Amino acid sequence: MNDCRAIQLINEDKKFNQSTLEYFKQWIGDRDVGLDYHVVSVFGSQSSGKSTLLNALFKTEFDTMNAQFKRQQTTKGIWIAHSKEIACTKEVGDGVKGLDLFVLDVEGSDGAERGEDKDFERKAALFALATSEVLIVNMWEQQVGLYQGNNMGLLKTVFEVNLSLFGHKRDKQKILLLFVIRDFTGFTPLSSLLETLTAELESMWMDLNKPAEAENSTLYDFFDLDFTGLSHKLFKPEEFAGDVAKLGNRFVDRTSENFYLQAKYHQGLPLDGWTFYADSCWEQIESNKDLDLPTQQTLVAKFKTEEISNVAFNNFLSNYSTLETGLSGTELANQLKDLKDKCLAEYDNYGCRYMKNIYLEKRDELLEKLQTKFNEAISKHIDSLLESIVKNFKSLTVENASKVPFTKRLHGAREVALRTFETDTQEFVSLKLKPSLDDELAVLTVKINELAEQECAKEIKSIITRAKKYLYKNVRDTVITLLSHPKNNVWELVMVTFEKAFTESISKYKAVAEKDGDEDGILYDFQVDASLEGDQEIYQTIRSNSWTILYEVVHQYLKLDNVVSIIRDIFDNHFRYDEHDVPRLWKDELEVDEAFKIARMKAVEMLDILSTASIAGVEIVPDAELVREEQDDDDGGVDKAGADASNDIHTKRFSNILNITEKEKVLQQFRRQANFAVVEAKRSTIRTTTHIPIWMYGLLVVLGWNEFMMILRNPLLISFLLIAAAAFYFIHKLHLWGPLATFATSATEETKLTIKSKLRSMLMDGNNNSNTIPMQPIESFELQDFSNKETTEKIEQEE
Repeated sequence: MNDCRAIQLINEDKKFNQSTLEYFKQWIGDRDVGLDYHVVSVFGSQSSGKSTLLNALFKTEFDTMNAQFKRQQTTKGIWIAHSKEIACTKEVGDGVKGLDLFVLDVEGSDGAERGEDKDFERKAALFALATSEVLIVNMWEQQVGLYQGNNMGLLKTVFEVNLSLFGHKRDKQKILLLFVIRDFTGFTPLSSLLETLTAELESMWMDLNKPAEAENSTLYDFFDLDFTGLSHKLFKPEEFAGDVAKLGNRFVDRTSENFYLQAKYHQGLPLDGWTFYADSCWEQIESNKDLDLPTQQTLVAKFKTEEISNVAFNNFLSNYSTLETGLSGTELANQLKDLKDKCLAEYDNYGCRYMKNIYLEKRDELLEKLQTKFNEAISKHIDSLLESIVKNFKSLTVENASKVPFTKRLHGAREVALRTFETDTQEFVSLKLKPSLDDELAVLTVKINELAEQECAKEIKSIITRAKKYLYKNVRDTVITLLSHPKNNVWELVMVTFEKAFTESISKYKAVAEKDGDEDGILYDFQVDASLEGDQEIYQTIRSNSWTILYEVVHQYLKLDNVVSIIRDIFDNHFRYDEHDVPRLWKDELEVDEAFKIARMKAVEMLDILSTASIAGVEIVPDAELVREEQDDDDGGVDKAGADASNDIHTKRFSNILNITEKEKVLQQFRRQANFAVVEAKRSTIRTTTHIPIWMYGLLVVLGWNEFMMILRNPLLISFLLIAAAAFYFIHKLHLWGPLATFATSATEETKLTIKSKLRSMLMDGNNNSNTIPMQPIESFELQDFSNKETTEKIEQEE
């Protein structure tokens, strides 16, 4: 038997062929196919080339229409053929064989032979959808974008019934919808056609009446989509064959990502079970009433009201796009209300002529579309309004910060924000453009609360920072001065300075005056809209910062070197100066030793005082935790027990300025310096007892008498000295040393240049003479003695 010969699976009278399984056995033979087979079907308009496509792609022999003779229905009912060969390119393997492929050729839709009877074509399409792995939707390029032309209406009905019949099956396999666009010219890109078809399918799926089990399902829960285009078979036969071969590659190339015959599309039934499954599906589809045609009147009403609704909505969109920007809420609400009234009036004027239930149904759909656009415009306006309100809220919270308390500024800004929102948006609700603005008001409230918390945090931080700066400024210098020149009550003076600065730093926030001298009765209101506990927490933070500042100032200043310097100054004040601060002139070593003992005792006493911060023998302990970094435990969390213990040690450490080891180091350095001072003092007693003898001055006068008298007796030397002294005096008084130095420098440089110029001229003249004068014979002269008279006379005669 010819494998490619087709049989009629369902005839024109909607009868299922019960002999199908026998034909399958003839095609398969004795082979045990099992699950290794695939079912592909085609769906589309009548005379659109479905059978031609199947014959070219799968090498089948379905009957095709002879267009040169007559355009009429060729395929009646549903036919099935077996194929083991698929057209593909040479790279994959032209004419790949070995597959068991069953191809369904479904009767075309919209045929003149059936006329208004659309029942069979809907049931046939649903059957193909329920039994196939791949459903080829065959259409022409010019049908893309049409509703009835590309069978979108038929697909919608089929999808709805498919969901009602099979949607409850959670494990039902997916189906691949392969859209083949015939006579594809390429003028409109395939990507554009893909977007159009995908958008139509998704929109159609959203409008389906889904059963409760599939209410939240999407198109892609049941179907995968793919698209391809084929050239014109008659005008471009070679391109058509090439496109078909490329399409065939996707049915045979298992390595490709676009392989069509994937396992997820298979029914999961053995071949002999598929016939029973197909028979059962057709029986259920045949008995389902949802596929019956609605009356012609209902169809006309739906079509016309849909058309009127689309026209009215398009006019609305045209006017909607011309809305001005920057409108207030009232202005925007009035304009939207006018657009809504015009759109509904236009629809009501023409739509009320048709069936009332259909007319009202479409009117509700139109209202939903209008409401979507209204929500878009109102949301955009409210977003802008919220941004403006938030910006104004921030500015109001910082406006007049020096005059108005923060709490009043915060409450005023909150009232202005809510009043502005209510005034601007109330028309949206009153004109029934939006049912409620509670969600938007809740969003605004949340934003205002968040901003209020942020501003409160900033204000609290600012208060703490200002108090900290004030404390640091007023505590540091005074405390350092007290510590650098300490007295026996130095720590009492330090605490008085500290408490005074702390009280002044938060004095303007005092809310309840002191009662009966009890400082615990003082309460503070930091005016940040905080509770009593919140104000107390701020107070404790400032208190902790103040103690930390005092701790840092004291402990950073009283380092070993500074303490040594302080007690050294105390020692010097008592050792080098008397009670009237007059420097001592030592007479003997006994006086030096007495002063040393007293000065050393004072210095050691002050070292004991500075080593421990205490008043009247009681150590100073902070009444608030010092600010410190949290110590993390090994697991990355905070060890609370360890932290409390560490804080206790840290607090007690405040009064312990120097430990025993540090005091010993200070004493060692102090002793060295004090001993050196004693040695110097004792040396000075020796220098004061030794001086130059008087007879040395007499000897100096006797030996230098002659030189002194020589100067007095020489008037020229005295005059020169007087002139030099007078010149020196005037130059100094008139501040002429600078000009004189400049003049001397200029004269010196000028002299140097003159000397260099003269030397250069002499050297150049000497070189020129040596080059121009020719060499002459050297003359020799006889040296004669001109001492005697005769020789002289002889020479004169010769001349």
